[in-house]
Amino acid sequence: MIRAILAGTLTLLASIGLTATSAWLITRAWEMPPVLDLAVAVTAVRALGISKAVFRYIDRLVSHDIALKRAGQTRTQAYRSLAEAPSDYTVRLGRGALLTRLGADVDMLTDEVVRALVPAGVCALTSLVAIIGIGILSPAAAAVLALGLVISGVLAPWLSARATRRREDARALTVQEHITSIDRVLADAVSLRIREQLDNALEDAEVASRRLAAAEEPDAPAHGLAALSTLWTVLGVLLVVLMTASDHSPQWVGVLALVPLAAFEATTVMPAAAVAWERARGARRRISELGVETHVHQRSTTSDSLTLSAHDLELCRGTLGTINLEVPFGERLRITAPSGAGKTTLLLTLAGILEARSGEVSVAPESVTCISEDDHIFATTIRDNLALGAPDAADEQMWEVLEALGLAAWARSLPEELSTVLSDGAESISGGQRRRILLARALLTDSPILLLDEPDEHLDDVGAAQLEALFAAPELPGTRAVRTVVVASHPRAGAGDAGSGQLPVLAFDQG
Repeated sequence: MIRAILAGTLTLLASIGLTATSAWLITRAWEMPPVLDLAVAVTAVRALGISKAVFRYIDRLVSHDIALKRAGQTRTQAYRSLAEAPSDYTVRLGRGALLTRLGADVDMLTDEVVRALVPAGVCALTSLVAIIGIGILSPAAAAVLALGLVISGVLAPWLSARATRRREDARALTVQEHITSIDRVLADAVSLRIREQLDNALEDAEVASRRLAAAEEPDAPAHGLAALSTLWTVLGVLLVVLMTASDHSPQWVGVLALVPLAAFEATTVMPAAAVAWERARGARRRISELGVETHVHQRSTTSDSLTLSAHDLELCRGTLGTINLEVPFGERLRITAPSGAGKTTLLLTLAGILEARSGEVSVAPESVTCISEDDHIFATTIRDNLALGAPDAADEQMWEVLEALGLAAWARSLPEELSTVLSDGAESISGGQRRRILLARALLTDSPILLLDEPDEHLDDVGAAQLEALFAAPELPGTRAVRTVVVASHPRAGAGDAGSGQLPVLAFDQG
Protein backbone atom coordinates (compact mmCIF):
# COMPACT_ATOMS: atom_id res chain seq x y z
CA MET A 1 0.00 0.00 0.00
CA ILE A 2 2.84 2.41 0.84
CA ARG A 3 4.42 1.87 -2.57
CA ALA A 4 1.13 2.69 -4.29
CA ILE A 5 0.69 5.85 -2.21
CA LEU A 6 4.26 6.97 -2.91
CA ALA A 7 3.83 6.34 -6.64
CA GLY A 8 0.56 8.28 -6.66
CA THR A 9 2.12 11.12 -4.68
CA LEU A 10 5.08 11.33 -7.07
CA THR A 11 2.60 11.44 -9.96
CA LEU A 12 0.82 14.49 -8.56
CA LEU A 13 4.05 16.13 -7.43
CA ALA A 14 5.32 15.74 -11.00
CA SER A 15 2.10 17.42 -12.13
CA ILE A 16 2.56 20.28 -9.66
CA GLY A 17 6.22 20.59 -10.63
CA LEU A 18 5.24 20.63 -14.30
CA THR A 19 2.74 23.41 -13.63
CA ALA A 20 5.25 25.45 -11.61
CA THR A 21 8.02 25.01 -14.18
CA SER A 22 5.67 25.85 -17.03
CA ALA A 23 4.50 28.99 -15.21
CA TRP A 24 8.10 30.07 -14.64
CA LEU A 25 9.01 29.28 -18.27
CA ILE A 26 6.08 31.26 -19.70
CA THR A 27 6.70 34.34 -17.58
CA ARG A 28 10.48 34.20 -18.09
CA ALA A 29 10.10 33.77 -21.86
CA TRP A 30 7.86 36.86 -21.84
CA GLU A 31 10.94 38.81 -20.76
CA MET A 32 12.78 37.54 -23.92
CA PRO A 33 16.04 36.38 -22.27
CA PRO A 34 18.76 34.49 -24.18
CA VAL A 35 17.52 31.06 -25.24
CA LEU A 36 20.15 29.29 -23.18
CA ASP A 37 18.58 30.81 -20.05
CA LEU A 38 15.48 28.71 -20.76
CA ALA A 39 17.21 25.45 -21.66
CA VAL A 40 17.09 23.92 -18.18
CA ALA A 41 13.41 24.82 -17.74
CA VAL A 42 12.52 23.36 -21.15
CA THR A 43 14.29 20.11 -20.28
CA ALA A 44 12.60 20.05 -16.87
CA VAL A 45 9.17 20.40 -18.49
CA ARG A 46 9.89 17.40 -20.70
CA ALA A 47 11.26 15.35 -17.81
CA LEU A 48 8.31 16.15 -15.54
CA GLY A 49 5.80 15.34 -18.29
CA ILE A 50 7.39 11.94 -18.84
CA SER A 51 7.73 11.36 -15.09
CA LYS A 52 4.03 12.02 -14.55
CA ALA A 53 3.08 9.30 -17.03
CA VAL A 54 5.63 6.83 -15.67
CA PHE A 55 4.64 7.32 -12.03
CA ARG A 56 0.94 7.11 -12.96
CA TYR A 57 1.61 3.75 -14.62
CA ILE A 58 3.49 2.50 -11.55
CA ASP A 59 0.71 3.77 -9.30
CA ARG A 60 -1.95 1.88 -11.28
CA LEU A 61 0.18 -1.25 -11.50
CA VAL A 62 0.93 -1.44 -7.78
CA SER A 63 -2.51 -0.37 -6.49
CA HIS A 64 -4.39 -2.76 -8.78
CA ASP A 65 -2.05 -5.59 -7.82
CA ILE A 66 -2.95 -5.01 -4.18
CA ALA A 67 -6.66 -4.67 -4.98
CA LEU A 68 -6.84 -7.84 -7.07
CA LYS A 69 -4.97 -9.86 -4.44
CA ARG A 70 -7.43 -8.60 -1.85
CA ALA A 71 -10.34 -9.61 -4.11
CA GLY A 72 -8.91 -13.11 -4.49
CA GLN A 73 -8.37 -13.50 -0.75
CA THR A 74 -11.84 -12.16 0.03
CA ARG A 75 -13.54 -14.50 -2.42
CA THR A 76 -11.55 -17.45 -1.08
CA GLN A 77 -12.63 -16.63 2.47
CA ALA A 78 -16.24 -16.10 1.36
CA TYR A 79 -16.37 -19.47 -0.39
CA ARG A 80 -14.74 -21.11 2.63
CA SER A 81 -17.42 -19.59 4.89
CA LEU A 82 -20.16 -20.85 2.58
CA ALA A 83 -18.59 -24.31 2.43
CA GLU A 84 -18.48 -24.50 6.23
CA ALA A 85 -22.07 -23.22 6.60
CA PRO A 86 -25.06 -25.58 6.91
CA SER A 87 -26.14 -27.03 3.56
CA ASP A 88 -29.43 -25.14 3.65
CA TYR A 89 -27.81 -21.75 4.34
CA THR A 90 -27.30 -20.70 0.72
CA VAL A 91 -30.86 -21.66 -0.18
CA ARG A 92 -32.27 -19.50 2.57
CA LEU A 93 -29.91 -16.68 1.67
CA GLY A 94 -31.23 -16.55 -1.90
CA ARG A 95 -29.54 -16.25 -5.30
CA GLY A 96 -29.73 -12.45 -5.40
CA ALA A 97 -28.09 -12.01 -2.00
CA LEU A 98 -25.47 -14.64 -2.80
CA LEU A 99 -24.53 -13.05 -6.14
CA THR A 100 -24.37 -9.64 -4.47
CA ARG A 101 -22.01 -10.85 -1.72
CA LEU A 102 -19.67 -12.70 -4.10
CA GLY A 103 -19.86 -10.13 -6.87
CA ALA A 104 -20.72 -6.51 -6.13
CA ASP A 105 -19.57 -6.57 -2.49
CA VAL A 106 -16.19 -8.09 -3.33
CA ASP A 107 -15.78 -5.49 -6.08
CA MET A 108 -16.44 -2.75 -3.52
CA LEU A 109 -13.63 -4.03 -1.33
CA THR A 110 -11.41 -3.94 -4.41
CA ASP A 111 -12.51 -0.37 -5.11
CA GLU A 112 -11.67 0.57 -1.54
CA VAL A 113 -7.96 0.20 -2.31
CA VAL A 114 -7.94 1.93 -5.69
CA ARG A 115 -10.58 4.59 -5.03
CA ALA A 116 -10.35 5.28 -1.30
CA LEU A 117 -7.22 4.24 0.59
CA VAL A 118 -4.59 5.11 -2.01
CA PRO A 119 -6.24 8.44 -3.04
CA ALA A 120 -6.58 9.45 0.63
CA GLY A 121 -2.88 8.82 1.29
CA VAL A 122 -1.88 10.59 -1.92
CA CYS A 123 -4.10 13.56 -1.07
CA ALA A 124 -2.58 13.96 2.39
CA LEU A 125 1.04 13.83 1.23
CA THR A 126 0.51 15.95 -1.88
CA SER A 127 -1.42 18.62 -0.01
CA LEU A 128 1.28 18.82 2.66
CA VAL A 129 4.06 19.24 0.09
CA ALA A 130 2.02 21.81 -1.88
CA ILE A 131 1.33 23.91 1.22
CA ILE A 132 5.01 23.83 2.23
CA GLY A 133 6.08 24.76 -1.29
CA ILE A 134 3.67 27.68 -1.54
CA GLY A 135 4.54 28.70 2.03
CA ILE A 136 8.16 29.23 0.98
CA LEU A 137 6.97 31.75 -1.61
CA SER A 138 4.10 33.31 0.35
CA PRO A 139 2.88 32.31 3.84
CA ALA A 140 -0.40 34.17 3.27
CA ALA A 141 -1.10 32.28 0.04
CA ALA A 142 -0.17 29.02 1.79
CA ALA A 143 -2.71 29.73 4.55
CA VAL A 144 -5.45 30.33 1.97
CA LEU A 145 -4.45 27.17 0.10
CA ALA A 146 -4.43 25.11 3.30
CA LEU A 147 -7.96 26.28 4.17
CA GLY A 148 -9.22 25.41 0.69
CA LEU A 149 -7.58 21.99 0.74
CA VAL A 150 -9.12 21.21 4.13
CA ILE A 151 -12.58 22.13 2.85
CA SER A 152 -12.15 20.20 -0.40
CA GLY A 153 -10.21 17.24 0.99
CA VAL A 154 -11.78 16.82 4.45
CA LEU A 155 -15.13 18.60 4.84
CA ALA A 156 -16.59 17.68 1.44
CA PRO A 157 -15.64 13.98 1.80
CA TRP A 158 -17.08 13.93 5.32
CA LEU A 159 -20.40 15.23 3.98
CA SER A 160 -20.33 12.60 1.22
CA ALA A 161 -19.58 9.84 3.72
CA ARG A 162 -22.40 10.94 6.01
CA ALA A 163 -24.92 11.02 3.15
CA THR A 164 -23.73 7.62 1.91
CA ARG A 165 -23.93 6.13 5.40
CA ARG A 166 -27.57 7.19 5.72
CA ARG A 167 -28.67 5.51 2.50
CA GLU A 168 -26.19 2.62 2.15
CA ASP A 169 -28.49 -0.12 3.44
CA ALA A 170 -31.24 0.95 1.04
CA ARG A 171 -28.74 1.14 -1.83
CA ALA A 172 -27.38 -2.33 -1.06
CA LEU A 173 -30.92 -3.73 -1.08
CA THR A 174 -31.52 -2.03 -4.44
CA VAL A 175 -28.34 -3.62 -5.83
CA GLN A 176 -29.53 -7.03 -4.63
CA GLU A 177 -32.97 -6.55 -6.21
CA HIS A 178 -31.34 -5.45 -9.47
CA ILE A 179 -29.06 -8.50 -9.57
CA THR A 180 -31.98 -10.80 -8.72
CA SER A 181 -34.14 -9.41 -11.52
CA ILE A 182 -31.32 -9.63 -14.08
CA ASP A 183 -30.43 -13.16 -12.97
CA ARG A 184 -34.05 -14.25 -13.35
CA VAL A 185 -34.17 -13.05 -16.95
CA LEU A 186 -30.79 -14.53 -17.88
CA ALA A 187 -31.29 -17.88 -16.15
CA ASP A 188 -34.94 -18.56 -16.95
CA ALA A 189 -35.73 -16.65 -20.16
CA VAL A 190 -37.09 -19.70 -22.00
CA SER A 191 -39.48 -20.67 -19.21
CA LEU A 192 -40.61 -17.08 -18.79
CA ARG A 193 -41.32 -16.83 -22.52
CA ILE A 194 -43.33 -20.07 -22.47
CA ARG A 195 -45.37 -18.79 -19.53
CA GLU A 196 -45.77 -15.40 -21.24
CA GLN A 197 -44.07 -13.72 -18.28
CA LEU A 198 -40.89 -12.57 -20.03
CA ASP A 199 -42.19 -9.06 -20.73
CA ASN A 200 -43.11 -8.60 -17.07
CA ALA A 201 -39.70 -9.88 -15.99
CA LEU A 202 -37.95 -7.50 -18.40
CA GLU A 203 -40.05 -4.62 -17.10
CA ASP A 204 -39.13 -5.53 -13.51
CA ALA A 205 -35.45 -5.60 -14.51
CA GLU A 206 -35.75 -2.18 -16.16
CA VAL A 207 -37.44 -0.70 -13.09
CA ALA A 208 -34.71 -2.18 -10.89
CA SER A 209 -32.05 -0.70 -13.18
CA ARG A 210 -33.61 2.77 -12.91
CA ARG A 211 -33.80 2.49 -9.13
CA LEU A 212 -30.17 1.42 -9.01
CA ALA A 213 -29.12 4.33 -11.21
CA ALA A 214 -30.93 6.73 -8.87
CA ALA A 215 -29.32 5.12 -5.81
CA GLU A 216 -25.85 5.36 -7.37
CA GLU A 217 -26.11 9.10 -8.08
CA PRO A 218 -23.32 11.00 -6.31
CA ASP A 219 -24.05 13.35 -3.45
CA ALA A 220 -24.38 16.68 -5.27
CA PRO A 221 -23.90 19.07 -2.30
CA ALA A 222 -20.57 17.50 -1.32
CA HIS A 223 -19.22 17.52 -4.87
CA GLY A 224 -20.46 21.08 -5.29
CA LEU A 225 -18.70 22.14 -2.09
CA ALA A 226 -15.42 20.63 -3.34
CA ALA A 227 -15.69 22.52 -6.63
CA LEU A 228 -16.59 25.79 -4.89
CA SER A 229 -13.70 25.45 -2.46
CA THR A 230 -11.32 25.08 -5.40
CA LEU A 231 -12.72 28.18 -7.07
CA TRP A 232 -12.70 30.37 -3.97
CA THR A 233 -9.24 29.18 -2.91
CA VAL A 234 -7.77 30.04 -6.30
CA LEU A 235 -9.48 33.43 -6.17
CA GLY A 236 -8.13 33.97 -2.64
CA VAL A 237 -4.59 33.10 -3.71
CA LEU A 238 -4.91 35.42 -6.72
CA LEU A 239 -6.02 38.21 -4.39
CA VAL A 240 -2.91 37.66 -2.25
CA VAL A 241 -0.79 37.66 -5.41
CA LEU A 242 -2.32 40.90 -6.67
CA MET A 243 -1.81 42.60 -3.31
CA THR A 244 1.89 41.69 -3.19
CA ALA A 245 2.80 41.40 -6.87
CA SER A 246 4.66 44.70 -6.96
CA ASP A 247 7.24 43.32 -4.53
CA HIS A 248 8.03 40.18 -6.53
CA SER A 249 9.09 39.01 -9.97
CA PRO A 250 6.69 37.92 -12.73
CA GLN A 251 7.91 34.36 -12.25
CA TRP A 252 6.81 34.44 -8.61
CA VAL A 253 3.37 35.71 -9.66
CA GLY A 254 2.98 33.01 -12.33
CA VAL A 255 3.92 30.15 -10.03
CA LEU A 256 1.59 31.31 -7.24
CA ALA A 257 -1.26 31.81 -9.68
CA LEU A 258 -1.11 28.34 -11.28
CA VAL A 259 0.26 25.91 -8.67
CA PRO A 260 -2.90 25.96 -6.46
CA LEU A 261 -4.92 24.70 -9.43
CA ALA A 262 -2.62 21.68 -9.73
CA ALA A 263 -2.69 21.10 -5.96
CA PHE A 264 -6.46 20.56 -6.01
CA GLU A 265 -6.07 17.62 -8.38
CA ALA A 266 -5.44 15.51 -5.27
CA THR A 267 -8.63 16.59 -3.48
CA THR A 268 -11.15 16.43 -6.34
CA VAL A 269 -11.43 12.65 -5.96
CA MET A 270 -11.93 12.71 -2.19
CA PRO A 271 -15.77 12.90 -2.12
CA ALA A 272 -15.87 9.81 -4.35
CA ALA A 273 -13.21 8.21 -2.15
CA ALA A 274 -15.38 8.77 0.91
CA VAL A 275 -18.32 7.12 -0.86
CA ALA A 276 -16.14 4.13 -1.81
CA TRP A 277 -14.93 3.87 1.79
CA GLU A 278 -18.45 3.82 3.25
CA ARG A 279 -19.71 1.31 0.69
CA ALA A 280 -16.71 -0.91 1.36
CA ARG A 281 -17.54 -0.84 5.08
CA GLY A 282 -21.04 -2.14 4.34
CA ALA A 283 -19.70 -4.73 1.91
CA ARG A 284 -17.14 -5.94 4.46
CA ARG A 285 -19.87 -6.36 7.06
CA ARG A 286 -22.12 -8.29 4.69
CA ILE A 287 -19.30 -10.58 3.54
CA SER A 288 -18.19 -11.22 7.12
CA GLU A 289 -21.73 -12.40 7.89
CA LEU A 290 -21.60 -15.12 5.22
CA GLY A 291 -22.14 -18.49 6.80
CA VAL A 292 -23.04 -16.94 10.16
CA GLU A 293 -26.50 -17.90 11.36
CA THR A 294 -28.30 -14.85 12.73
CA HIS A 295 -30.68 -17.21 14.50
CA VAL A 296 -30.92 -20.92 15.13
CA HIS A 297 -32.80 -22.50 12.24
CA GLN A 298 -35.61 -24.54 13.77
CA ARG A 299 -36.45 -27.27 11.29
CA SER A 300 -40.15 -27.87 10.86
CA THR A 301 -39.34 -31.50 9.97
CA THR A 302 -39.54 -34.10 12.72
CA SER A 303 -39.87 -37.87 13.17
CA ASP A 304 -37.89 -40.81 11.83
CA SER A 305 -40.72 -41.99 9.62
CA LEU A 306 -40.43 -42.31 5.83
CA THR A 307 -44.05 -41.20 5.50
CA LEU A 308 -44.04 -37.60 4.33
CA SER A 309 -46.81 -35.61 5.99
CA ALA A 310 -47.64 -31.97 6.63
CA HIS A 311 -50.15 -30.75 9.19
CA ASP A 312 -51.63 -27.23 9.16
CA LEU A 313 -48.55 -26.05 7.28
CA GLU A 314 -48.29 -22.38 6.33
CA LEU A 315 -45.32 -21.37 4.21
CA CYS A 316 -43.03 -18.41 4.85
CA ARG A 317 -44.02 -17.02 1.43
CA GLY A 318 -46.44 -17.81 -1.37
CA THR A 319 -50.23 -18.08 -1.67
CA LEU A 320 -50.88 -21.78 -1.10
CA GLY A 321 -52.66 -21.21 2.20
CA THR A 322 -52.86 -23.93 4.86
CA ILE A 323 -51.51 -27.26 3.61
CA ASN A 324 -52.29 -30.76 4.85
CA LEU A 325 -50.91 -33.78 3.02
CA GLU A 326 -49.66 -37.30 3.62
CA VAL A 327 -47.58 -39.40 1.23
CA PRO A 328 -46.79 -42.94 2.46
CA PHE A 329 -43.40 -44.35 1.58
CA GLY A 330 -43.21 -45.53 -2.03
CA GLU A 331 -46.15 -43.43 -3.22
CA ARG A 332 -46.25 -40.61 -5.76
CA LEU A 333 -47.76 -37.11 -5.71
CA ARG A 334 -47.84 -34.25 -8.20
CA ILE A 335 -48.39 -30.80 -6.67
CA THR A 336 -49.71 -28.24 -9.14
CA ALA A 337 -50.12 -24.51 -8.66
CA PRO A 338 -49.76 -21.35 -10.76
CA SER A 339 -46.37 -19.69 -11.18
CA GLY A 340 -45.30 -17.76 -8.10
CA ALA A 341 -47.80 -19.48 -5.81
CA GLY A 342 -45.09 -21.14 -3.73
CA LYS A 343 -44.47 -24.63 -5.15
CA THR A 344 -40.69 -24.39 -4.77
CA THR A 345 -41.10 -22.94 -1.28
CA LEU A 346 -43.33 -25.89 -0.37
CA LEU A 347 -40.72 -28.42 -1.54
CA LEU A 348 -37.94 -26.62 0.33
CA THR A 349 -40.10 -26.56 3.47
CA LEU A 350 -40.92 -30.26 3.15
CA ALA A 351 -37.18 -30.91 2.84
CA GLY A 352 -36.51 -28.93 6.02
CA ILE A 353 -34.48 -26.28 4.20
CA LEU A 354 -36.88 -23.38 4.75
CA GLU A 355 -38.76 -22.66 7.94
CA ALA A 356 -42.52 -22.78 7.91
CA ARG A 357 -44.54 -19.88 9.24
CA SER A 358 -46.57 -22.39 11.25
CA GLY A 359 -47.48 -26.05 11.25
CA GLU A 360 -45.29 -29.12 11.07
CA VAL A 361 -43.71 -31.48 8.55
CA SER A 362 -43.32 -35.05 9.76
CA VAL A 363 -40.48 -36.94 8.07
CA ALA A 364 -36.85 -37.85 8.67
CA PRO A 365 -35.00 -34.82 7.18
CA GLU A 366 -31.92 -36.81 6.18
CA SER A 367 -34.09 -39.08 4.01
CA VAL A 368 -35.16 -36.27 1.67
CA THR A 369 -33.39 -34.96 -1.44
CA CYS A 370 -34.79 -31.86 -3.12
CA ILE A 371 -33.83 -31.18 -6.75
CA SER A 372 -34.44 -27.53 -7.61
CA GLU A 373 -35.19 -26.30 -11.11
CA ASP A 374 -32.02 -24.16 -11.04
CA ASP A 375 -29.60 -26.80 -9.76
CA HIS A 376 -26.21 -26.35 -11.38
CA ILE A 377 -24.63 -28.22 -14.26
CA PHE A 378 -20.86 -27.93 -13.88
CA ALA A 379 -18.32 -27.42 -16.64
CA THR A 380 -16.91 -30.92 -16.27
CA THR A 381 -17.67 -34.39 -17.62
CA ILE A 382 -21.14 -35.90 -17.77
CA ARG A 383 -19.89 -38.61 -15.39
CA ASP A 384 -18.77 -36.02 -12.82
CA ASN A 385 -22.09 -34.19 -13.04
CA LEU A 386 -23.98 -37.43 -12.42
CA ALA A 387 -21.60 -38.48 -9.64
CA LEU A 388 -22.71 -35.52 -7.54
CA GLY A 389 -25.73 -37.66 -6.66
CA ALA A 390 -23.63 -40.73 -5.88
CA PRO A 391 -19.83 -40.37 -5.92
CA ASP A 392 -19.37 -44.16 -5.89
CA ALA A 393 -21.90 -44.91 -8.65
CA ALA A 394 -20.66 -47.28 -11.34
CA ASP A 395 -20.96 -46.48 -15.03
CA GLU A 396 -23.53 -49.29 -15.37
CA GLN A 397 -25.86 -47.49 -12.95
CA MET A 398 -25.39 -44.23 -14.81
CA TRP A 399 -26.20 -45.85 -18.15
CA GLU A 400 -29.30 -47.49 -16.61
CA VAL A 401 -30.61 -44.15 -15.42
CA LEU A 402 -29.76 -42.36 -18.66
CA GLU A 403 -31.52 -45.11 -20.64
CA ALA A 404 -34.66 -44.75 -18.55
CA LEU A 405 -34.64 -40.98 -19.04
CA GLY A 406 -34.04 -41.15 -22.79
CA LEU A 407 -30.51 -39.72 -22.68
CA ALA A 408 -28.48 -42.86 -23.35
CA ALA A 409 -28.57 -42.57 -27.16
CA TRP A 410 -27.44 -38.95 -26.97
CA ALA A 411 -24.63 -39.76 -24.51
CA ARG A 412 -23.40 -42.67 -26.65
CA SER A 413 -23.29 -40.40 -29.70
CA LEU A 414 -20.75 -38.13 -28.02
CA PRO A 415 -17.05 -38.65 -28.82
CA GLU A 416 -16.11 -39.66 -25.27
CA GLU A 417 -19.54 -40.73 -24.01
CA LEU A 418 -19.69 -40.20 -20.22
CA SER A 419 -16.20 -38.69 -20.26
CA THR A 420 -17.33 -35.87 -22.56
CA VAL A 421 -16.68 -32.49 -20.96
CA LEU A 422 -19.56 -30.01 -20.92
CA SER A 423 -17.17 -27.12 -21.44
CA ASP A 424 -19.82 -24.42 -20.95
CA GLY A 425 -21.81 -26.19 -18.26
CA ALA A 426 -25.55 -25.90 -18.83
CA GLU A 427 -24.91 -23.78 -21.93
CA SER A 428 -23.43 -26.87 -23.62
CA ILE A 429 -26.77 -28.73 -23.63
CA SER A 430 -30.43 -28.05 -24.27
CA GLY A 431 -32.93 -27.23 -21.54
CA GLY A 432 -34.50 -30.69 -21.79
CA GLN A 433 -31.13 -32.44 -21.58
CA ARG A 434 -30.24 -30.35 -18.55
CA ARG A 435 -33.47 -31.42 -16.80
CA ARG A 436 -32.82 -35.08 -17.54
CA ILE A 437 -29.25 -34.89 -16.22
CA LEU A 438 -30.56 -33.35 -12.99
CA LEU A 439 -33.15 -36.15 -12.73
CA ALA A 440 -30.47 -38.75 -13.37
CA ARG A 441 -28.41 -37.20 -10.59
CA ALA A 442 -31.43 -37.48 -8.27
CA LEU A 443 -32.11 -41.12 -9.18
CA LEU A 444 -28.50 -42.01 -8.40
CA THR A 445 -28.83 -40.74 -4.82
CA ASP A 446 -29.72 -43.12 -2.01
CA SER A 447 -32.50 -40.87 -0.69
CA PRO A 448 -35.80 -42.65 -0.01
CA ILE A 449 -37.76 -39.48 -0.79
CA LEU A 450 -37.27 -37.31 -3.89
CA LEU A 451 -38.78 -33.84 -4.18
CA LEU A 452 -38.56 -32.65 -7.80
CA ASP A 453 -39.19 -29.06 -8.86
CA GLU A 454 -40.51 -28.72 -12.45
CA PRO A 455 -38.79 -31.89 -13.75
CA ASP A 456 -40.71 -31.86 -17.05
CA GLU A 457 -40.05 -28.23 -17.90
CA HIS A 458 -38.39 -27.74 -21.32
CA LEU A 459 -39.61 -31.22 -22.40
CA ASP A 460 -41.98 -31.74 -25.31
CA ASP A 461 -45.30 -33.56 -24.82
CA VAL A 462 -43.79 -36.94 -25.68
CA GLY A 463 -40.88 -36.46 -23.29
CA ALA A 464 -43.17 -35.22 -20.52
CA ALA A 465 -45.47 -38.24 -21.00
CA GLN A 466 -42.50 -40.63 -20.83
CA LEU A 467 -41.31 -38.97 -17.64
CA GLU A 468 -44.82 -39.20 -16.18
CA ALA A 469 -44.93 -42.92 -16.93
CA LEU A 470 -41.46 -43.42 -15.42
CA PHE A 471 -42.45 -41.80 -12.12
CA ALA A 472 -45.80 -43.61 -12.04
CA ALA A 473 -44.09 -47.02 -12.28
CA PRO A 474 -43.86 -48.94 -8.97
CA GLU A 475 -40.09 -49.35 -9.33
CA LEU A 476 -37.60 -46.70 -10.43
CA PRO A 477 -34.18 -47.02 -12.05
CA GLY A 478 -31.08 -46.02 -10.12
CA THR A 479 -29.81 -46.72 -6.65
CA ARG A 480 -33.23 -47.32 -5.05
CA ALA A 481 -36.07 -49.10 -6.83
CA VAL A 482 -38.68 -48.02 -4.29
CA ARG A 483 -38.92 -44.35 -3.36
CA THR A 484 -41.41 -41.66 -2.58
CA VAL A 485 -41.58 -39.11 -5.39
CA VAL A 486 -43.21 -35.69 -5.06
CA VAL A 487 -43.28 -33.54 -8.20
CA ALA A 488 -44.13 -29.82 -8.26
CA SER A 489 -45.26 -28.36 -11.57
CA HIS A 490 -47.69 -26.06 -13.30
CA PRO A 491 -51.22 -27.38 -13.87
CA ARG A 492 -51.34 -30.03 -16.61
CA ALA A 493 -54.31 -31.03 -18.68
CA GLY A 494 -55.58 -34.59 -18.34
CA ALA A 495 -54.14 -35.39 -14.92
CA GLY A 496 -55.66 -38.53 -13.58
CA ASP A 497 -54.56 -41.25 -11.19
CA ALA A 498 -51.59 -43.49 -11.05
CA GLY A 499 -53.46 -46.40 -12.54
CA SER A 500 -53.93 -44.53 -15.83
CA GLY A 501 -50.25 -43.71 -16.06
CA GLN A 502 -50.68 -40.34 -14.34
CA LEU A 503 -49.52 -39.25 -10.91
CA PRO A 504 -52.06 -38.42 -8.22
CA VAL A 505 -52.50 -34.65 -8.20
CA LEU A 506 -52.78 -32.17 -5.34
CA ALA A 507 -53.90 -28.98 -7.06
CA PHE A 508 -53.81 -25.45 -5.64
CA ASP A 509 -55.51 -22.44 -7.18
CA GLN A 510 -54.30 -18.82 -6.88
CA GLY A 511 -55.40 -18.57 -3.26
